[in-house]
Amino acid sequence: MTLQFHTLGLSAALLSILHAAPAWSQSVRLLDHLILGESKIDGEKIGEFSALVAAPDGNGLIAVSDRGYLARLAVTITGEDLAAVEVVSVHVLTGPDGRALRDEGVSPEAAAVLPDGSLAIVDETTARLMVFDTMGTWLRDELLPEALRDTGRQASEKDGVEALAWTETTGFLAMTEEPQLGFERNDHTLRTALAGDWPLVIDGPESVSIKGMEAAEGRIFLLGRTRDDITDALRPYLRILDHVACQSARACTGTTYPVSVPGIEDADFEGIAALGDGLLLLVSDDKVGGDLRSVFALIAVE
Repeated sequence: MTLQFHTLGLSAALLSILHAAPAWSQSVRLLDHLILGESKIDGEKIGEFSALVAAPDGNGLIAVSDRGYLARLAVTITGEDLAAVEVVSVHVLTGPDGRALRDEGVSPEAAAVLPDGSLAIVDETTARLMVFDTMGTWLRDELLPEALRDTGRQASEKDGVEALAWTETTGFLAMTEEPQLGFERNDHTLRTALAGDWPLVIDGPESVSIKGMEAAEGRIFLLGRTRDDITDALRPYLRILDHVACQSARACTGTTYPVSVPGIEDADFEGIAALGDGLLLLVSDDKVGGDLRSVFALIAVE
């Protein structure tokens, strides 16, 4: 079977959660991976993808680049093979005055699809939450959960909001890359706009940096990683939370699964998107020898 995601409709699970939490017996399996080297489209270097979402118009995926643009992607999956990822177009993010936001020092990081078909994107350094259309044109500003609006509480300038999602019952969900000042290294908290703050109980590796988030199929998928103190290798992890259980208990536990891509130990995975039918696509934000590199990993949650 071949799935062309430029014809894939946006799953309703991206916009709402199930009212009853099903019982899952879960496993996580890497199906395939694909590497895109540095290239240029319309004069833009392709890469440094910090977020990945299903395009709200159903036409493929959209990647958010640290370089200040949206990249429209066409993804082809054949059976369990990630057959192709093609960058179809790029659209520079612009502000209310029409100027490129990167010229104003904006650092786009986390992203989420909203019910009206727009994209919410966070500026990591200022905690500004901006909403754009799929062509990168600014529409309005929104507010992050209150505890995340003060950048003075961040562990550092680069440890701001790294993960963002949206659901009907919580509004925005967001997490910083590292715990805010005053919290222990493994004391992460998932902040929501409408349903309070949910402490995250970490099992497995304690020093996990949060890199991305997706809410789909009644679950919250957290993308995290550790760094080996000796080899400097990056170790990505997928943490799966039961949305209903988190909201009921006002705290999250969940299960952590390592994600290993054969032969690659330096991929800094930051983007995660649900493709439907238990499939997730991850993308990395890498520089190797000065060149941009994007590793795409196809994951099955079974």
